[in-house]
Amino acid sequence: MHPTSAVPRVLQGLKLPPPGVRAPALRQLLRALSGTPVPAAALQRCDAAAAIGVREAELVAAHAGCFDRAESPLAARRLRVRRRDIAAALARFGRTRSVAGHRACRVERLGPACAPEHWAHAFALEQRGADGSLARSLQFFDAAGDSLAELTPLEAAGVAAWLDLVEACACFEPAPRPLAARRVRAARPADEPADAATLRRAWGAMRTPDGFEALLARFALSPAQACRLAGPDFARRVVPTSAHELLTAAAQQGVRLSVEVPGAGACGGDWRAVHQARGWTQAETAGVRLHLREDAVAEAWLLGCPSLAGLRQTLLLLDATGAPIARLGDDSTVRPERCGWRRLVAQLEVEVDA
Repeated sequence: MHPTSAVPRVLQGLKLPPPGVRAPALRQLLRALSGTPVPAAALQRCDAAAAIGVREAELVAAHAGCFDRAESPLAARRLRVRRRDIAAALARFGRTRSVAGHRACRVERLGPACAPEHWAHAFALEQRGADGSLARSLQFFDAAGDSLAELTPLEAAGVAAWLDLVEACACFEPAPRPLAARRVRAARPADEPADAATLRRAWGAMRTPDGFEALLARFALSPAQACRLAGPDFARRVVPTSAHELLTAAAQQGVRLSVEVPGAGACGGDWRAVHQARGWTQAETAGVRLHLREDAVAEAWLLGCPSLAGLRQTLLLLDATGAPIARLGDDSTVRPERCGWRRLVAQLEVEVDA
């Protein structure tokens, strides 16, 4: 296993030059952090961008174009949005390491290459390791400048496909500015008022796996708002460290868990090698490695959602803005909950100040 990256505290609060003239400073930043093993580079860039308050896409775009390669271990080329050409190249990648998810939670998989569904920017990356090794990858970003996925071919045929793709699709024009402007989505009006009694009746009538998401859309609520209105019969606030406790106990007791991460989908199985490293909780199952940023979890809620197979309990993790980080649950959604999973969630500690 490679260690998860850590950004030195000296970067916290670092002041950068204004946009448009700070590319050299961003390159120097990654040079200062060089020495991380190549497989951990994606997490390192994510950490660095968050520490200095820029989008990861801006950090990557600063490494496109002409500059002295001694300035940074990373080199990037922006790709034209030619989805068919990129899909054809990915089909030749063969065995690939993919890193998907978001800043607070990443899922690393080994398997066939697949581009994310909705992406706005793509870059071909060359990452030089401390030992002189060179890893080539494709990184996809959304319109807000957040990383959707990074795909690294692990076979010679995949590297050849990467080189062909760069030759066919490289774009030497500067990325549109502002590359990382976040669009604020207008709030959708609720289908009906969200008083507590109405919400609890609707919650109790859930029967499908996506019932909670449908409930949020129906009443135009955030997950935390819905949990507070529903009350302890349906949603119980637990300590933010509950995910680490669940994964550790599941590994010790052999309980299968499913972890669903926005942007990365669901992954399940027998989780092993659960440990904490430099502010992250890491866990592994067959062909999958989970990276969960512990300090990003502001709230954790144990949800009880009725289904055709009986009550299903899941642990929902939220960040400080109320956005979902991940959701943990029993590995099976078609059978009644396993006794092992019920024992695990029964041991979770309730948040005193909830």
